[in-house]
Parts: sequence; structure tokens; C-alpha cells
Amino acid sequence: MACGGPSAVEDAPEGARGDQQVRQQCNAQGREVRAVDVNNDGNPDIRHVFEGERETCAQLDMNFDGLVDVTRFFGPDGTTIVQEEHDFDFDGRIDMISYFNDGVLTRKELDTNFDNRIDTWVWCAGRLYARQERDRHHTGRVDTWEFFDGGVLREARYDDNNDGQPERWEMFRYGRLFQIKRDTNLDGEPDQEEDVPRESAGDRESALTCDGSEPPPVPDEPRPQSPTSGGESPDAGGEEGAGGEGGDTPPETTPGEGMPWEGVSDVPPEETADGGEGETSEETE
Repeated sequence: MACGGPSAVEDAPEGARGDQQVRQQCNAQGREVRAVDVNNDGNPDIRHVFEGERETCAQLDMNFDGLVDVTRFFGPDGTTIVQEEHDFDFDGRIDMISYFNDGVLTRKELDTNFDNRIDTWVWCAGRLYARQERDRHHTGRVDTWEFFDGGVLREARYDDNNDGQPERWEMFRYGRLFQIKRDTNLDGEPDQEEDVPRESAGDRESALTCDGSEPPPVPDEPRPQSPTSGGESPDAGGEEGAGGEGGDTPPETTPGEGMPWEGVSDVPPEETADGGEGETSEETE
């Protein structure tokens, strides 16, 4: 389990946009490393790196295979996480990097096809998706831009010819596709619109959360008002008029969002005193 010298952590995947200096906090050179053997097999499963009394980094081997699966980097107080890295397929390479501001998750970068290249970048508003960029074709450049209201997809732009500009726009309302726009003359602006019938729109998009928590429900679309008989409208009390109902108020739209790695635990192996947990302290010059 590597946690010493200048290569204390694996190199960040291609396409990572974070501050690489933060990752040096896990280097053990000149710092104290406290190792914990959780399963008593003689190999360290958790390593805490300290600079003085402040913890700068923690590395965890979740499946006891000798490889680091989770790395956490801490802020000046030694407890607030500023960055976290996950290896989901246990191949020793980073698959997701999460960035925090004052302990709050603000954005994520993911390698969704495990080729050691970031292909998805997510920005968060609270716990909900706000914006996402994707490299759908895995060419090393962004070709999809998505915008969310409260975690619910509102607009998606696609670069289908890989020229760096969108040629197709998909518009969503209440999570359902309702219109497609196209730029047929490639001037950067849509010049063709196509309304999508409800029966052809497919399933509604679910809300997405950055932290993998339960997403809020997508608001229901307001029901169309029935015309009243003889041009009369129901009174302000919302009572039924001849031939229709009144007083229906469309629900407020609240956004939400979800996480592609939902269900993957980042809870470290339990550090118990029971069973002879082996904690050692080593000083590296």
C-alpha cells in the first residue's frame, strides 16, 4: 500500500482539472505515518499522514488487496476534507475525484469507462446537479453540455461532429423532452426547431444528486385547464363551473440530482481496538 516518497498517490487521470499540489499532502517524506492493520494480516489497511499534529492525508484499502481505494486530503484544521479520490474497480487507478469547499461537495470528476481518462465533469449546487460536461465519444474533448434546474435536466447541447461546438440542443420541461433544435448551417446558432410529442418523448429524467443521496421527486406537470361552458370562468374560490374545474395551481418546480456511483460505500474499515488492531508509527526522513 503506497504512502511514502514523492509518489505517495497514483497520478491523477488525464483530464483532471484539480489542484495537483493538494495531492502532495499524502507524501510521507518528512512526515509521520501512522498505519493501522484492520484485519491483522500484517499489512497496513489504513494510513494516516501527519505534519506535526495535523493530519494531512488518509489512505484506505477497502478490500484488503494491498491497493489504495480511497484517499482523503484534509484542510488546515486537519479534519475538513478538501479533496477525495476513489478507485471503484480496484485496479489501483483513480475513477472519481471529489472537490470540497468548507467541507461541502462542490464538483466531481469521473472516469466512467475506467480508461484512466476523466470523461465527466459535474458542478453541484448544494447536493443537486447544476451543470455537467461529458466526453461521450471518449476522444479527450468535451462534446456534451448539460444544464439542470434543481438537479432536473433542463437543456442538453451536443457536439455531434466533434468540432467543439454544439449542433443539437434538447430542451426539457419537468424532466421530459419537449423540443429539439438544430444548427444545420453550422454557424453556431440553432436554425431549426422540432417539437417532440409527449408520446414520443420517452421517460422523464430523474433528478440527480451529487452526494448519492435520495433524489427529490421531479415535479408533476401542471394539468391543462378545461375550458368553461359559455365562456364563463369559475369563481375565485375554485369551485367547479359548468364543463370544467378551476383553482388548479401548478406545483412549484424543485430541482434535484443523482450520482453515477450510487451504492458504492466510502466508509473505511472499522478501526476497532478489539482484535489487536496493529497501529504503528513511523518517521520518514
